[in-house]
Amino acid sequence: MNNEQTKHSSWEFFLLRAARAISLTGPQYEKINGRYAQLQTILSASDDPILQDAHIFPQGSMRLKTTINPVSDAPADLGTIDADAIVWLPNSRGVSADTVLETIEKRFQEGSRVHEDIKPLRRGVRVVYADQNPGFHIDVTPARPRSWNDETHGHGMLEVPDRETGWKASSPIPYADWLHDASESQIMLENYVALNKSRAAADSATIAPLPEYEEYQTEDPLRASIKLLKRHRDEWAICTKNERSRPISAVITTLAAHAWLNVAMQSRQRPFTPLEAILEIVRTMPNFIRSNGQEYMVCNPEDSGENFAEKWNRPGEGSAYQRAFYEWHESACEAFSLGLESYSSVESFAKAVNESFGIGRSFVDEVNTSIPANWTMPGRPSGMNRNSVSMGALFGGVAGGDQSQADTKPVGRLG
Repeated sequence: MNNEQTKHSSWEFFLLRAARAISLTGPQYEKINGRYAQLQTILSASDDPILQDAHIFPQGSMRLKTTINPVSDAPADLGTIDADAIVWLPNSRGVSADTVLETIEKRFQEGSRVHEDIKPLRRGVRVVYADQNPGFHIDVTPARPRSWNDETHGHGMLEVPDRETGWKASSPIPYADWLHDASESQIMLENYVALNKSRAAADSATIAPLPEYEEYQTEDPLRASIKLLKRHRDEWAICTKNERSRPISAVITTLAAHAWLNVAMQSRQRPFTPLEAILEIVRTMPNFIRSNGQEYMVCNPEDSGENFAEKWNRPGEGSAYQRAFYEWHESACEAFSLGLESYSSVESFAKAVNESFGIGRSFVDEVNTSIPANWTMPGRPSGMNRNSVSMGALFGGVAGGDQSQADTKPVGRLG
């Protein structure tokens, strides 16, 4: 591989490893799942006829396996893990949206033993668990099957109560199944490391199999992209003070999945590296926003009545949501190419990565010591690798030197 290819591969490894680093740990998943069980127990103890046969199940990022840890020292709800749940209520047909919401809120107020009050939301309630570090909250949304839906336990098309508009369409399980199927779509992936193995004998002194690389290479690029997009969204929202109008996860996830399916089709003509797939996902996301001239639409592919971009169409405030998405997307495109830039120092590159993804200098150092010693390090000039840095330190040469200029701007882009 030439220097450009190794830089491509090192940044690819960086992003895939970063997606794993910001993901929930096994113990965190277990803790949150335990809280789901507690919520089910609270519902089962009720004798309210509306709550009879209630069934709670995860939705959103927990079901989609795209939940991330929060940004450090983030304000308000951005500082806690965001989990979601649906309470399927088969006996709520014929009941008003307001009554169902009041019933759910009352039940969790009576049965929960959390330190903070149950917070009413537009379509449900929020249960905050602040005794964990980081803390997390579960947004609980009641739902009922639509009139023609005879499926049980939340399958099929549902409707959820809205405090302002009444019952609204929602199909969380079909949506999760669609995303899973999308992530399973076959894509032809080119792997520079695999191509390099044929020359391993000749280059064995400097090119070694990357530790754990094969595992990261099989990491789902779609979910990795979604996790990193969500983390960048949070950092961007805090930096630009757009917490209220930031793009919601459902919009990001849906557009990224559509873009991934398009990449899968393109890969039949030529293979992609995982990094190329991720960059193409990010770049082409807006192409899948639909408009009929009056409304923006990012719909649930399994339920056209559920428009994840409905806030964009609200009188008065809708333009703020539209503007926030496109400004965020422009920033995301730049962030996902940071490792292909040529920064003058590790410090300046680490600063840019931290501002975009909330990932510190120690992670950058960890990646740089994990990649092969002859690979160009992410975010550095072509040929700047551990070997050259070591030689520069040994002989005092400037070629391998590492200037300490935290505010240095990138001086160009490879490729």
